[in-house]
Amino acid sequence: MGDKGAVRLKRILANRSKTDLEETVLLIAGQLGFQYFMFRGCLAPSRGSSHDFRFDNFPVGWRRYCADRGKDLLPGTLRRLALQEVTPLHWKKIAARQSRPFAKAGKFGLGTGVSCSVHGPHGQWSLTSFALARTGSSAERHILAVLSDCQLVACAVHYTAARIARRDLDSLEPPLRLQRANGRILSDRERQCLIQSARGKTTLEIGQALQISERTVVFHLSNVRRKLGAANSRHAVAKAFSLKLIAAGP
Repeated sequence: MGDKGAVRLKRILANRSKTDLEETVLLIAGQLGFQYFMFRGCLAPSRGSSHDFRFDNFPVGWRRYCADRGKDLLPGTLRRLALQEVTPLHWKKIAARQSRPFAKAGKFGLGTGVSCSVHGPHGQWSLTSFALARTGSSAERHILAVLSDCQLVACAVHYTAARIARRDLDSLEPPLRLQRANGRILSDRERQCLIQSARGKTTLEIGQALQISERTVVFHLSNVRRKLGAANSRHAVAKAFSLKLIAAGP
């Protein structure tokens, strides 16, 4: 994850209101080199009620155009397709098949981007989109270069927005709080695997670093996700960092 990634996560997870979260994330998106950002989530607390949570800084002209026509801010069927993915969806993949809506968005200054979906417990979902004003090979290279950072930010924003929506940090995960008090959330090996994952290592590389089989790494990371109620390893890293189960390392 590195020091910069850890600082970003810490800043996002520290927010206690939607306004503060929006300001923080828009600033971080800019630091990652993106002109535009959008977060939309349907957050369903365990008590059963749902909460629609969204914010963005997309071009005003594009927002007005979409509002007048009852269209989604994401061009074409991008939102629906992105939510079906378990990995980030690059806009260029959809633009190749649906050129007209993307061409129209481009006229308003919305070029290319990437959307990261997160699915949490109790039916929660969110979609975090990072967009550039330009298109072309240099834009796509930039997205690839910061893609892992985008995934971590998406998971951290989802986690923080869900917590804010519930309005009660203490009721976040009572079983986890009890386990944490007893110091039994993660085993030492599970924590080691998660730390290596946070540093961007593959399961094979983690196994080599810890001198265990790749199958054992997969087993430990699966246990981590189950214990933390995380949708994927990136989500688990964000949660573990928030709960101070892991810390930033070199």
